[in-house]
Amino acid sequence: MLNEINIENLIIKSKKKLRNLSNDFRKNFLNIEQFIKQEVKYIEQLKDKNKKIIPEISFGDLQKSDINLIDDIHHRGCVIIRDVFEDSKINEWNVQLEEYIDQNNYYNDQQKKAGIDEYFSELKSGKPQIFGLYWSKPQVEIRQSIELDKVKKWLNRLWKFKINNKKIFDPNKELVYADRVRRREPGDSTLGLSPHCDAGSVERWIDKGYQKIYSKIFKDDFKNFNPFDAFYRDQTQEIESPAVSHVFRTFQGWVALTRQGPTDGTLQLIPIAKAMAFILTRALQDDVNEKELCNSKPARALSVNEKYHSLLLRALISIPTMEPGDTVWWHPDVVHAVEDSHSGKGYSNVVYVGSTPYCEKNLKYAKKQSKRFLTGESPPDFASENYEVNYLNRATKKDLTDLGKKQLALKSWQ
Repeated sequence: MLNEINIENLIIKSKKKLRNLSNDFRKNFLNIEQFIKQEVKYIEQLKDKNKKIIPEISFGDLQKSDINLIDDIHHRGCVIIRDVFEDSKINEWNVQLEEYIDQNNYYNDQQKKAGIDEYFSELKSGKPQIFGLYWSKPQVEIRQSIELDKVKKWLNRLWKFKINNKKIFDPNKELVYADRVRRREPGDSTLGLSPHCDAGSVERWIDKGYQKIYSKIFKDDFKNFNPFDAFYRDQTQEIESPAVSHVFRTFQGWVALTRQGPTDGTLQLIPIAKAMAFILTRALQDDVNEKELCNSKPARALSVNEKYHSLLLRALISIPTMEPGDTVWWHPDVVHAVEDSHSGKGYSNVVYVGSTPYCEKNLKYAKKQSKRFLTGESPPDFASENYEVNYLNRATKKDLTDLGKKQLALKSWQ
């Protein structure tokens, strides 16, 4: 099991090992850098012409999606799926969430427990005001909805999930990964998140599972690296920390509860599915301290910064305007951020969701998480703030559908 004590030695050993996988690690990086330069230039051109960059599809058209769209998603590593939920239902959930927060005096609780959540300590924009709530009825209803189940099955099938007729995961069975809520008011400048990736930072270099996932990158075969190949994605080991995701998500994502777009303090992406290759090989170059990985820290998000990744950051874009009921999804290797300030007029509210398909790694986590659901505690991957233990109108087992029970590992899929 990985731990923070032996990280420095592991970094030194891993960098030596990964360099030796290449015939020329410097040349390998330069080849990858050239690819990234072309991608960045193309994205900048599209941005200057105000053209669409992130692939989009309507919920009603999921079964009609064509190969060009699929190729675009595989290239960009992200997709917007619109009109997943009806306006009336979304508005109802948004109001219910506000009532849940108010009736349980969440703001007072948050002040009392300030500092418990250290997840964003290395992201310079400061600690975000994301609500540490996981078990409100609107969140649970969204996760177990038929609409979201359909979306996630479609997303899962964008991956290569079979190896020699053996399934790495089951695309038709989904396990819930309970996440938080964002409610951002106009004028707020405290919630920004600098560019980063979740699901481990230094692990991507030192963990054997991740080394296998990215082996083609290190072995000078970047062109044949497929970010959507699930082989070994279920075999990674993350550092034990309430700041690190311990599941395999085919996509991270959220559901829009309000209208929001550029300058509304919302999501930004670097829409290059293979950008991780640049990040990984950049850390092996001669100007990076042998004990370091371009400022990546254990038990934190993977930081993408100006010092080492300025080229990539040129491709950081804000997502287009999202309407209530729209959803946005991004690959777990895709760099993302949140705008530093909200200069729009209305609240920018979302419920975070993720596509967490059925596999042993995710089932193991789901069983731990289900115990927290029953008691109202924060899920295992998050700081133990435990706001909701005594909250009124928290979702309980009686609020779960048959699908919801299976997703929370409270009922067998068999």
